[in-house]
Amino acid sequence: MDFLKVKNGAVVDESGNRVRLRGTNSGAWMNMENFMNGFPGCEHRLRFFAKQILGEELGSYFFDSMLGNFFTEADVEYIASLGMNLLRIPLNYRHFEDDMHPFVYKEEGFQMLDKALDWCEKHNVYAILDLHAVQGWQNSDWHSDNYTRSALLWRTLHFQDRFVALWEEFAKRYKGRSVIAGYDLMNEPCTNTDYTRMPLLPYDGRWDEMNKLYRRVTEAIRKIDSDHIVILEGDDFSRRFMGLDVPFTDNLMYSSHEYSLVGTHPELETDEQKRDFIRKEFLEAEGTKFAMKYNVPLWVSEFSFLPDQVELYEEMNVHWTQWSLKGVGGGFLLHTPDDGAYNSLVRPVMDKALFTSPHWGEEASRELREQIIALSETVKHLVGAKNLDNVEHPVYFNTTIGDNYVDCMLQYPYLELFQGKNKEELDHILSDFRFDRCQINKDVEERFRKYCKS
Repeated sequence: MDFLKVKNGAVVDESGNRVRLRGTNSGAWMNMENFMNGFPGCEHRLRFFAKQILGEELGSYFFDSMLGNFFTEADVEYIASLGMNLLRIPLNYRHFEDDMHPFVYKEEGFQMLDKALDWCEKHNVYAILDLHAVQGWQNSDWHSDNYTRSALLWRTLHFQDRFVALWEEFAKRYKGRSVIAGYDLMNEPCTNTDYTRMPLLPYDGRWDEMNKLYRRVTEAIRKIDSDHIVILEGDDFSRRFMGLDVPFTDNLMYSSHEYSLVGTHPELETDEQKRDFIRKEFLEAEGTKFAMKYNVPLWVSEFSFLPDQVELYEEMNVHWTQWSLKGVGGGFLLHTPDDGAYNSLVRPVMDKALFTSPHWGEEASRELREQIIALSETVKHLVGAKNLDNVEHPVYFNTTIGDNYVDCMLQYPYLELFQGKNKEELDHILSDFRFDRCQINKDVEERFRKYCKS
C-alpha cells in the first residue's frame, strides 16, 4: 500500500493521485464504550469490579472474550466489501501502559493492534490510529474512560509527558507501515473540563495549552517518523477550531465531528428543509471554515449516519468515517441480535441505566430522569447563574448523576449476571458480537455501498 501524504490541501498517494478516504470506526473494541458494548458506567472501573465479582481469572477472560468476538478479520473483510478504504481504530492508553508502571509498554496491547493492521493490509483498507482515551483524560466523558468528570491532562505535566512518550512509541513501531494513513493524536479534546464539566458560557478554551501540546507531540513524532500524516482535532469535542494555531508544519490533516442536530427540530418537515439545515450546519462549523481558510484536508471522523450528510461530504470532497461499525442497538452498520443470548441476559440491568443506548428501554429509569430534571431546576434557582439559561442544564446533571454514579453502581448487578458461568458459557454469550452473529442494518449498508463504490 502507498504511503499517503498531504499535498496542496489534498490527501495523495505516492504517485500524486488524490485519494478520498471513506469508511467507519472499529468503535468499542480497544476502547470500550457502555452504550455500544451494552454495559453501564465506564470501562476501567468495570474491569476492576469484574475481578472482584468473577474472580481474577474469569474477570480477565470476560474482557478477552468480549473483545475477541467484537472485532475480527471478518469485520475488516466486510468493510472492504462495501468499498470502504479506511478504518479508524479508537485506542485506550490502558492497553499499552499501566498507571502504576508509566513509560513501560505492554506488548499484548501492541500485538492486538498489530493483528488489526495485518487484517487491514490484507484487505487493502487504510487504518488511522486514534488515541481515544488519553493518560489523565483529555475530556470529562465516558468515551475517554473517565469517571471523575475532570480532564487532568491539561494541567498535569506528568500526563502530558506520558501522552507524548506513547506517541513516540507508536512512531517507533509503525514508522514503516504504509497501511497506517495517519495518527489521530487525541479524540475530542475538551480543555475547559480540567476542573469539571461546567455548563457555563462562554466556552473558556485553554488554547495555549492545547496548541503547545499539539506542537510538542507533533515535533516528537516527526523526529522519529516523517512519513505519516498527523491529524489534529478541534477543542470542545472536535467542534471548535478558531483558536488553533495556523498549520505549523507540513503533512497535517484536521478532524471535526459532526453530530447533526437536525433530529431535534420537528419544524423541519420536508426532506429539502432537512438537507438545507444539514448543509448550513456543516458550512458554519468551525472545522469546515478552518479547513477552507488554510487549504488543509478535512476529515469528519465521526458522525451518526444520515444520508444527507454523506451526500454533502461527497459534494465537498471531505473525508469521512461513520460512527460506528458495531454495537448493541441501532445506529450502527452491525448490531447484536435483539433476541440473542447477550441482549436477553443484560437487558434487565441495562433497562435501568440512565446514560446508555436508546436501544434499551427507558421506562424503568423514567422516574429517576424526571427527578434529575427537577433537581437541576432547583440547583439552577439556588445558584442563580444566568449563564444556565442558555444551555440544557439537565444534560449535565443526567451525565454526572447517571453515567458517573447510578450507572457505575449498576456495574455490580451487570457483572453478577455472568457470575457462576464458565469460559465456554461466557464465549457463547459474548459471541453475539461476532460478525456472523450480528444483524446488518441493510438500509445503511446499501447507502454506503453506493457512496463508497461510486
